[in-house]
Amino acid sequence: MNNSLAIGAATFIATLAVGTLLVWPDSTTEHPRPAAAARSAPAPQGERIALPTLGLSVMRPNSWSTVTAEENRRNLAAVQMDDRQLQELAIRYASTPIIAMSKYKEPYEDLNPSFKINVRPLGSFAGHSPEEVLNAAIPTFRRMFGDLHIDYAPTRTTLSGKQAAYTRLSYTLRAGGGEYPTVSEIWVVPSGPVFFMIGTGTRADEKNGSRAEARAIVDSLRIR
Repeated sequence: MNNSLAIGAATFIATLAVGTLLVWPDSTTEHPRPAAAARSAPAPQGERIALPTLGLSVMRPNSWSTVTAEENRRNLAAVQMDDRQLQELAIRYASTPIIAMSKYKEPYEDLNPSFKINVRPLGSFAGHSPEEVLNAAIPTFRRMFGDLHIDYAPTRTTLSGKQAAYTRLSYTLRAGGGEYPTVSEIWVVPSGPVFFMIGTGTRADEKNGSRAEARAIVDSLRIR
């Protein structure tokens, strides 16, 4: 069986949690400790991937691989969420990331350190802060993973010089008969009429790839 898990599930489904499947809770504010300054590795050497129509570019390290739309779809279908109805909706309405990459070439028989970017129209989020967008997504994350822990609450930051919000989530990802303690780091960055959701996924123990390495890719992001 192919246990390929290129994209951390919470980061992949995040655009659903803050879009199609969003329900504004009575209170959208979580109060764990605030986000600490994340460390990154040296700037990656590789190919700069540019999407001029979106005013966006990011560096893909030489050792990392692009994840195709079909690989992305298979990865989502393999995940076993705690809420099966939500999983069916996620598969039905999932949008393909505009950029997705993984440290190891697919198929890979473990949780593959990953980076992805989705874009969505602001729509009903117009006028809301990036922190509010991430806070509103937390109830959906909890439905996906019953053991979800918010390591760092959604907090204001900047990314590529733009106003943004950051959160870090820990949870157990189940797929292909295996269980993988996972950490997802997520940024929301409004840009004109759209917002970008940037996510990384790594094993909690970092035994096959560090969060600093993934964060270096995030730091290479340029948004016009």
